[in-house]
Amino acid sequence: MSLESKSGFSVPGLRGSFSLGFSNRLHHRREFLQFFTGSEVYRLALSSVFRRQNTLGHFRLGVTFKVRLSSVERNDIRRRVRESVRRLAPGLGSYDYNVVIQRVERPAKLHARRVAMELSTELLQRKPVPVKSKPVVRS
Repeated sequence: MSLESKSGFSVPGLRGSFSLGFSNRLHHRREFLQFFTGSEVYRLALSSVFRRQNTLGHFRLGVTFKVRLSSVERNDIRRRVRESVRRLAPGLGSYDYNVVIQRVERPAKLHARRVAMELSTELLQRKPVPVKSKPVVRS
């Protein structure tokens, strides 16, 4: 199942016009732990985006939080981040992305809009910085 854009670019896993499909998301803890070794990072004002090459032929996205929020606020931010990344899909390549929300300004709904705008304007323009390897502590 794929979505073909007006330019003819097909993105696997995208259903309909407003959905980021199951195959375009990160799901398991081990997938998120891989970002701590050999990934690149974009340091943005409201978040950090970790990027790691994959062999799937399409991008995948995960959203994590370093701050405590209500489930309504977390889900709103996730929805807006996914939508902004979905719109950038043709330029994202074959990478796994983890967007880490580091701090939230109240109200969270306005913060979610700012994060989404920041991602869409700066993610494709900036160059990532390599992350130094850290040992992964397993509990």
